[in-house]
Amino acid sequence: MRAARATIFITYSRLLESMTLMYRHPAKQDIDLITSITNMSRRETAYHHDLTPAERNSETFDDPDYSPEGAWLVFDGTKSIAYGIGVIEEGRIQAGLDDGWVEIDVIPEARGCGAEEELMRLALDYIKSRGVSRAMAKIEETEGWKKDLYLRSGFKSVRHFYRLARRDKGDIPQKKFPPGIEVTHRMLKEMSDDEIAVFTEILNDTFSEHFSFAPEPPWRWTKWRDACDDPWMVSMARKSSETVALCVAEVPLRFNADHGIQSGWIDLLGVTKDMRGQGLGTAMLVNGMKWLKSTGHDTIFIGVDAENDKALGLYVALGFKVENECQVYDLVFEA
Repeated sequence: MRAARATIFITYSRLLESMTLMYRHPAKQDIDLITSITNMSRRETAYHHDLTPAERNSETFDDPDYSPEGAWLVFDGTKSIAYGIGVIEEGRIQAGLDDGWVEIDVIPEARGCGAEEELMRLALDYIKSRGVSRAMAKIEETEGWKKDLYLRSGFKSVRHFYRLARRDKGDIPQKKFPPGIEVTHRMLKEMSDDEIAVFTEILNDTFSEHFSFAPEPPWRWTKWRDACDDPWMVSMARKSSETVALCVAEVPLRFNADHGIQSGWIDLLGVTKDMRGQGLGTAMLVNGMKWLKSTGHDTIFIGVDAENDKALGLYVALGFKVENECQVYDLVFEA
């Protein structure tokens, strides 16, 4: 399997029919196939919005952590039906997390043909060959077929995350910033590399205690800035020239068009340790919510770790309600 873009033929039977599936490593020219498969596979999830090939490329071939040797496309004849990958992120290894991530996507009509199990085997073998101790995955509750696949493969749930929504609750309450706070707003598309470096530094500081967090490299955000079509508003709070909080709001244009709604996401919200407990986080969240509403978006989504009772209580107090959840699963390899 170390040979680049090796091809494997595996035959399975399903009921009285048989099919021959072809597996091979992807090349850059396959980005449209990868994008199509992952979009079709994930559309059943509650909040999925399709990525463009440029956006998907920023997470694959344009990402230094991505290796085609750990990824496979599956074909039934000439039709592409599935895509699987095992990823080792260098930043996570340097942070001492010692894990890899597995993602399996299969278009709905091809599920159950055996591609899921073979992709899982290939991805796990690849991750184990890199010397890490465990594999991890994040799965939405609506992805029943995927949850079953991972449980059959020995994964166990280790963390829950809630998805909440605030749907046209009227006016957003006023929240004052603590004294001495100045807030700047920048669209991600307009941010320079230096500005993104500052943003990444504060992101890493404020999220350092979160479950399974590893520092984000600035290049990941610069690549996303260059690839993403959706508007992302980055708000940062400063006190005495020191950045002390951030809030990132996103408008998912394709998701809104596909669902006939006007929605936005609060993607990130963080406050430095020494500034917590002063109402800064609440003020930053309200600031992001008001920006979304001022641009005509009356439904606002946000995610939260189910064990973060303080944040969950804040979101509920501001009119958010839990609508669904996702889970993180892991598989510890035997020594």
